[in-house]
Amino acid sequence: MKNFKKVISVVLAMVMMLSCMSILGYARDTGYTPTIIIPGLFQCETYHYVNGEKECDADGNPIPGPFYVSVSEEFIAAALTEALVPVMKMFVTQQDQDQAAAKVVADLLSDILMAKQSSDANGNLDSDVRAEYYGGSFDTLSDVSREHVLKSFPIEEFFDIAGEDNLYVFNYVSTGNMIQTAQELYDYIQFVKADTGAKKVNLVPVSQGGSIANALLQLYVDNGSNISVDVNRIVFAVPALDGANLLGDAYTYGLNDESAALYTTMFTSLLGENNVLSYVLSLAVRLMPKTDVSNLLDVIADTLIGKYLKYSTLMWGLVPSAQYRDVCRDKYLAGDDMAEIRRQADWYYNAQLKSDYNILTAKKQGVEIFDIVDTNVELYELAVSHGYTQADGIIQVDSTSMGAYSVNIGTRLPAGYKTPWDKNNCIFHEHIDPEGIIDAHTGLLPDQTFYFSGQNHATTASNDVVMSLIINLLTDENFTSVFSYPDRFPQFNKSRETYQLRQDVAAMKEYDTSTLSAEDKAELDGAIKQVEDMLANTVVNVAEFKAANNRFYAIYDKIMGEDEIISSDTTSDLAVSAIKGICDGLYEVYGDAAYSEIPFLILSQLFS
Repeated sequence: MKNFKKVISVVLAMVMMLSCMSILGYARDTGYTPTIIIPGLFQCETYHYVNGEKECDADGNPIPGPFYVSVSEEFIAAALTEALVPVMKMFVTQQDQDQAAAKVVADLLSDILMAKQSSDANGNLDSDVRAEYYGGSFDTLSDVSREHVLKSFPIEEFFDIAGEDNLYVFNYVSTGNMIQTAQELYDYIQFVKADTGAKKVNLVPVSQGGSIANALLQLYVDNGSNISVDVNRIVFAVPALDGANLLGDAYTYGLNDESAALYTTMFTSLLGENNVLSYVLSLAVRLMPKTDVSNLLDVIADTLIGKYLKYSTLMWGLVPSAQYRDVCRDKYLAGDDMAEIRRQADWYYNAQLKSDYNILTAKKQGVEIFDIVDTNVELYELAVSHGYTQADGIIQVDSTSMGAYSVNIGTRLPAGYKTPWDKNNCIFHEHIDPEGIIDAHTGLLPDQTFYFSGQNHATTASNDVVMSLIINLLTDENFTSVFSYPDRFPQFNKSRETYQLRQDVAAMKEYDTSTLSAEDKAELDGAIKQVEDMLANTVVNVAEFKAANNRFYAIYDKIMGEDEIISSDTTSDLAVSAIKGICDGLYEVYGDAAYSEIPFLILSQLFS
């Protein structure tokens, strides 16, 4: 009888143990390490709450971040009541006396954008703004949340390999508190481990997520913890490890008011060269004298930072360390009332300075670390340093690449260039960019850093090769360096933005072709195959991409009956060309003269 009871006890104990293992998530184990995405600036799903409920628009739909404002109502009403008179007075008199128009425009713009996400003197949000907490893997999310994630991070290929239950997203408010956010990320890592039963997680810090990863690494150091206990791999994607010159320049110098940029290329760099609005805005700014345009830009920058951004320690994390040390700290954080913000910003500045050391320490402890860098795209012309900084449009390469040396856009490494001996982080392999732009030896992790030339930061997720590279690094433990699969994922690759193309190809594969002529059906099939063959080649060939793209859309437009749209596009192209010609002609002849000044310039030329 005693033996029988012992057997029953052992059986019950085993059942209980297996039950606990199931609760811990071992039953979900697919052999893949669960991954946590740390999104970039304003990529997280966030909402403003009123009386404990999400603030909604007139139709009852929650207003998503980052600005939580119904522009059609609040902005227009405020503009009419506050800004109309001083702005019209400036246009009529061609003078902005006492910067009245600049101040009201700056206040209006900053309040509309930032009032609901302002922080106090302790760096804590004033309003009830919350990041949507994803308390489960991707397969548990609502349709709204799923769509939100996939819009900025199309990772369907990951699901095919590792499953939706192995993907998690850490959300945060981009204008919030750095130290709190780092602690919340640490807690989220523990949650994911418990939810899956996994011993470790993978992290994918994207853009601003890179600065949060800096803070997380420093948090482990401060706590005397070993990050390898929790983290298996970190795959940095265009990370802001030493801030972004685009923001640092604004904090240091204000917005760029260089005439050539302001009247010819600033708006096109932001909105696109084929956008009519780009050139309309370039023409519109000539309604104001150049000095008042400069004042307006300066006042907008000072107001946004002085009233709001200087209280956000997450935004301080996007200021490059040198600019923080040399200018910004004393400029914005010197007063006694800023003591707590200064303390927190100094803590992160220290984490920036120790970023390389902390990354190498984590690697030595057993964490595998990779980096993906976009290059050869000028900074947006809002930044003063846009013309002489190697960047991806938003972040300088020095920051995203962990310190790799690069030359300015449009130039090459000098003939006979040799890596400085004290900067050579790999003496066994060749890491010079074939285009002569980057010396990857000088980056912290030359064997684990991948570069994409011509890829804009803002559209990185549209590059299917970048996404495939990230997914393979997350799911293939044999993928350990740039030498693992050079025929598929070489260290130096190029831009290829295919997101919309892939969506349209998928739609046409489901299209009812029974009404098509044999010739059109054959051409559609051939175009789809050409696209799929191109996509299968992860070593980007720009000519191959353009040929496949053009062939597909030629038959796509024909089948979808878009002759009128094509005609409309042609008209639009003509309009863009015409307005661009006017903009370029005005600047070439009259420089930064306002419209009111041009008649006098003409007269002076006639009688000179």
